[in-house]
Amino acid sequence: MAQFWTEAFGSYPASMLAMDLSVAALSFLIFLIYQRVQKQIKLAQFIKYFVCLFLVGFSLALPWYLYDHYDQ
Repeated sequence: MAQFWTEAFGSYPASMLAMDLSVAALSFLIFLIYQRVQKQIKLAQFIKYFVCLFLVGFSLALPWYLYDHYDQ
C-alpha cells in the first residue's frame, strides 16, 4: 500500500489528479451524509453508495447515485 501512495503522489501531474479525485470523493461523501441526515435517501441507499465509493471508487458511486435519482 505504501508503494501505491508513493506512485500516486510521485510527480506533480499525478499528485494533482490524485488530490482532485480525493476532494471530489470526499465532497460526495459529505453530500451523502447530508442527504441521509435530511432523510432524502434511505439507509439502504446510503450503504450502497458508501460501499461503492470505498470498494470500487468515485467512478461508480456518483453515476449510480445520479442514475437512481434521475427522475427526482
